[in-house]
Amino acid sequence: MAGAYLTYIRLCFFRSSVRNASASTATLVLVCVLFAVTSILRFEFSPEANDPVNYYSRILVVFVVFNVLMYLTLVFKKSQNRYRKVLSTFIGTRTLIDLFMILILLVSPADEQLRMVLFAVVAIWRMCIVGYILKDALNVLLPTGILISVAFTIISIEVANMSVGFPVLPEEVPTSE
Repeated sequence: MAGAYLTYIRLCFFRSSVRNASASTATLVLVCVLFAVTSILRFEFSPEANDPVNYYSRILVVFVVFNVLMYLTLVFKKSQNRYRKVLSTFIGTRTLIDLFMILILLVSPADEQLRMVLFAVVAIWRMCIVGYILKDALNVLLPTGILISVAFTIISIEVANMSVGFPVLPEEVPTSE
């Protein structure tokens, strides 16, 4: 398993390939469990999250829709045999990015705008990583892979918004004047 995560770390820095990833059932189960754990930790440490049903439902819908789109694209390119490796790399790199996001939440600066900038940078980095994975899986150029990643993310989020509803944010606390 350490070898699988070493591959995921290399993928996060664009130094490996989907071909190097493990697609074993044990690896897939373990990365799915770690994805669930990091999702729980992100909820627990996030100051904005306050409705667990909405939060986890959104994660599930986005995850499923994104993976269905990824699988259908692989079928369209007649490369569905790569799906297990793509899924493994997608979830494995996602857990690493989630751990990084948790670290930001734990040591985040008091300045809300700076924290939002850090989250935006990590979100862009995640899109680029998924684009890099899709580039490898679909045999396309990196900009095309990133564009597909962005499109899949937007579609997944919109489906989550339509099916689960928009994210529930904590109500603002009125200030005394």
